[in-house]
Amino acid sequence: MDARDIGAEPGSAKAPRGVNRLLAATGRGAVRCRRAVLSLAAVVTLLCALAGYDVAARLVSGGFVPESAPSAQALRAMEDFGGGAPGFVLLARAEGGVDAPGARRAGERLVSRLLADSRVSGVDSYWTGAVRGGRPAPPVVDATPATDAANATDASALTRALRTPDGHTAVALVRLRGGAGEVRAAVDRLLPEVTGDQGPLKVGVTGQAAALRDLESQSERDLRTAELIAAPAVLLLLLWAFGSLWAALLPLAVGAVAVTGALAVLRALTELTDVSVFALNLTTAVGLAMAVDYSLFLVARYREERAGGAPHDDALHRMMITGGRTVVVSAAVVGAALTGLLLFPLYFLRSLAWAGLAVVALAAAASLLLVPAALACLGERRAGTDWFARRRLRGAPEDGRWYRLATGAMRRPLVVTVGVVLILAALALPFPRAVFGLSDERVLPATAPVATTARALRTELPSAAASSLDVVLPHWGADGSPGRLAELDDYARRLSALPGAAGVRTVTGLYASGRPLLSCPARPGDPAMSRATCADLAGRHRAAAGTWVAVRGPVAAYGPASTRLAQAVRAVSAPAGPRLAGPAAELADIKAALVQRLPYAAVLVTLCTLALLALFTRSLFLPVKALLMNLLSLTATAGGMVWIFQEGHLRFLTGDFTVTGTTDLLTPMVAVCLAFGLSMDYEVLLLSRIGEAHARTRDTVRATAAGLQAAAPLFTASAGVVIAVLLALAAADITVIKLIGVTVALSLLIDALLIRPLLVPAVMALAGPVNWWLPKGIRRRFAAPAARPLASVKPTAEPVTEHTAGPTARVGGRR
Repeated sequence: MDARDIGAEPGSAKAPRGVNRLLAATGRGAVRCRRAVLSLAAVVTLLCALAGYDVAARLVSGGFVPESAPSAQALRAMEDFGGGAPGFVLLARAEGGVDAPGARRAGERLVSRLLADSRVSGVDSYWTGAVRGGRPAPPVVDATPATDAANATDASALTRALRTPDGHTAVALVRLRGGAGEVRAAVDRLLPEVTGDQGPLKVGVTGQAAALRDLESQSERDLRTAELIAAPAVLLLLLWAFGSLWAALLPLAVGAVAVTGALAVLRALTELTDVSVFALNLTTAVGLAMAVDYSLFLVARYREERAGGAPHDDALHRMMITGGRTVVVSAAVVGAALTGLLLFPLYFLRSLAWAGLAVVALAAAASLLLVPAALACLGERRAGTDWFARRRLRGAPEDGRWYRLATGAMRRPLVVTVGVVLILAALALPFPRAVFGLSDERVLPATAPVATTARALRTELPSAAASSLDVVLPHWGADGSPGRLAELDDYARRLSALPGAAGVRTVTGLYASGRPLLSCPARPGDPAMSRATCADLAGRHRAAAGTWVAVRGPVAAYGPASTRLAQAVRAVSAPAGPRLAGPAAELADIKAALVQRLPYAAVLVTLCTLALLALFTRSLFLPVKALLMNLLSLTATAGGMVWIFQEGHLRFLTGDFTVTGTTDLLTPMVAVCLAFGLSMDYEVLLLSRIGEAHARTRDTVRATAAGLQAAAPLFTASAGVVIAVLLALAAADITVIKLIGVTVALSLLIDALLIRPLLVPAVMALAGPVNWWLPKGIRRRFAAPAARPLASVKPTAEPVTEHTAGPTARVGGRR
């Protein structure tokens, strides 16, 4: 493959080489075997649909924490203790009180059913206390009335946080072991059996695992609703964009091939590694967007060639060489952007990368095969039918609204550039106020059972709702020597004195505010704990993995206070190298992984994108400009996202959602990937049209205006289709789906209204000859042959010369 052909201008008199030759051969083969190509595509789509039909059941909802992170290692160690953050929490109410004999028996049966499941590592309940591995805590052996009273006092101290003061509500904290898929299967098995009416108890559920389960099912319902809402608008927009019913069906066919093929790829990947359930949503969204873009690029180029007098077969041939090259480069640039996600050690992001790469490659391949084959089958008359042709273009291209808009921007390029940059900067102002966290049950509708149970838990039992921060001292303290116990006691006192620490529990007792509540063994003057309770704590907090110190933190598990507490705990000198588990520790490890790998991902994406665009445009300035434009657009979009979703504005437009004061750390990355890919897709289309016009006129100003006039109807039509789908997501009940839909729609609006029609022409006018500069040696290596005019832009009768646009620049033949 000859790299020079990537940037070769269309209409070359020379025989096509490299990419052009491959595209020409692909087009000829698709046209010659058109019925076989379409039939084979239908068969392959059917086979892929059969292969990937059960992919949704094999996807998992985890993948947010790197496997090698300290919090992940600590979480695995916590299985030896039967502790850690609960997978879900049961909130049980009884009208006669949870201490009534019937309620107590129902509570004990509930715990027994939970412990019968192999994935339950431990349960802390009001009725049974702490139970691990299916075995209750060691029984009380003290016989004297004095020690019985001491045991009762200890038990009250250990379990009083699990019952409301009025005695009508109690909780059970259920801890699970295993990977994300095994936890999800356990939750699916257990929740139907342990919630609802359980004798005299009415049991509700909340917690991370339960919230994730409801999140998946609700997101599926929301996406189906969004599809029903968006379908009529999408069909109408496709009819307008493509001009006929047959042509409008092309992107749907290309999208069907791409999406079903990508689902089959994801199904195969599930046999090798965990794949995030969010990859399914990305596959559908990207597949539809790329199918519309690529089909529209090709069909529009075919009609331009036909309008210029080219015969049907010649128009198909030139469509493949010109529009096909744009499709190839666009797919390569979008794929390069997605490849950066593979560098992050989170299979959530890697799943998105694999799904995006598969669907983009398949959308490009399907469009390059199906569009020429379908147009050939439709024949010369139906393939060229455009019901709205007269409304699209009235008069010469120079009279078009996009041409006039571009020339107007290039008359005062500095003013336009500064004005647009100031608008984008103003939109970006909220972004520095972003407080990143992870999603919890508050992303669900406020009326969801998991969300209502969580609110009740925070209101009635804030101590049970508090986040947990588990400290594992690996392979330390197993001997229980007095010296080790003294070190552990001193460590626990210091932890309990930290700001945000509500309490500490470990082998040596219970602590709060820097002093012991109950000690084991007790120092002089400290409240003593009974021998039985000491044995219970030692059995729970000491194992082969080491020693466990449980720190109770703020209620908001991912809030700033919890994050500060995790940082403070890590800063405290420990008897052994501590490993932290819990929500705040996971958030810190995710942030660390992203910060560590982000520079490498950014460099990889930047270099790949610059190299591809440099080959495509034969320029050093245009690729840099394209990246900077996208960076400005994405920064402004991120600011709008924070202003809307973190700070709670415009809910009357987006639909109501719970304002948490934080921005999810990972979900915006999905939105950024979608926005970046679509924006680069439109940039490649615009640069291709500007480059073609410049090869004919050698005039930057006219080439930019002509290129925008040719490209803008295409990317605005594509953006309209995608925005219709995205805005339908604003009707979703889940906040993260709203965030993705509204954020990407905002990015496309900024791109279509400010970046492409105003900022791009103004910057290109300011740059003038610099737009096309290359060192002489490189220019000779990648020189392009002379190009003939295309039908999309009329050749000018008067000679034009290259000039630098500015306050006195000639625009449209005038100064």
